[in-house]
Amino acid sequence: MKKLVVFYSLSGNTEIVARTIAKELKSDLCRVEETRKRNRFLAYMTGGFAAFRDKCSEIKPIALDLHDYDLIFLGSPVWASRPVPAINAFISSTDFKNRKVIVFFTMGGEEYRKAVRNVTLKVEKRSGIVVDSFAVRTGKKNHEAIVKETRKAIKSHLKHPG
Repeated sequence: MKKLVVFYSLSGNTEIVARTIAKELKSDLCRVEETRKRNRFLAYMTGGFAAFRDKCSEIKPIALDLHDYDLIFLGSPVWASRPVPAINAFISSTDFKNRKVIVFFTMGGEEYRKAVRNVTLKVEKRSGIVVDSFAVRTGKKNHEAIVKETRKAIKSHLKHPG
């Protein structure tokens, strides 16, 4: 089974989770990048407001055929209980055509279920099938702690992915 991990990361925490998943499950990796670099100080205010309104940001083109993959991991930070605008843009421009998707989120807080529902509806509108989801709490954790929590999430949620 060929797997792909697609992610957006501003602070680097979601990237740590994505790279850990890719390494542990021998998956390909694809970073979603915005065309305009966000100011980290203002990103959570302006990005959070845009995320809350389900807006898309402009992203760099991704030369990738999802149909080469059986299972796609889709990762985003949680901003305002929603996925980030870059992931909204990726989903809205992607044909998931019967691809199985596992959604993962990173966050400092506790709540991610609204974000899961939000992404699930969007992926299903694009013909994808969300088969699982999980979150990794990254707030105030160092690199090693995030890797450890990611491995734990993989073991508990993904015993038989896909």
